[in-house]
Amino acid sequence: MRIADAQWIPSTPHQTWDALMDPEVLQKCLPGCVRVEKRTATEYALSLHARVAGQESHYECDVLLSELNPPHGCAVAFDAKSTAASLAIGTAQITLSPKDDGTRLAYTVAAMAGGSLAQVGEPILMNAGGKLVNKFFGAFIEHMAKVPRAAPPPEPEEPERGLAASRWSWLAVAAVVLVILGYHAFYK
Repeated sequence: MRIADAQWIPSTPHQTWDALMDPEVLQKCLPGCVRVEKRTATEYALSLHARVAGQESHYECDVLLSELNPPHGCAVAFDAKSTAASLAIGTAQITLSPKDDGTRLAYTVAAMAGGSLAQVGEPILMNAGGKLVNKFFGAFIEHMAKVPRAAPPPEPEEPERGLAASRWSWLAVAAVVLVILGYHAFYK
């Protein structure tokens, strides 16, 4: 199953990024979400209830972020296991860019199902996945519309390079010059 689309978010890219990394915002916006735990800067654990094709299950999910490029995007890998012997695994690529005084959030999700979840068929899973994505973005956009706009943080300064970067470099140059002058003054 593959889903690719984009959404316009009414906030700046850095605010959108921060919200996507916030466990409280994710728990509020993900349909059926019971818990979101941020284990590390790149690992999350989720618990959620979902109903697909008449089957209601509790899922425990692990999410791993990689290729982090705040606030421009990241890659996501996930797996979800249910109490009813269902399994969903997949990846997503998320890209944020400024657009029309907001943020364009583009995403591509590739997922596979196993166990009893796979038996319902891809068309039903695509429909259920689409509904889940639409509900998430509806809640997320509503949340972000209420967040006051904030200026982006200043870009980190590029470190200086070369001799100008350190007074110790100039001291080393001065020492070399003194050694050369001393050599010529005393030994020549």
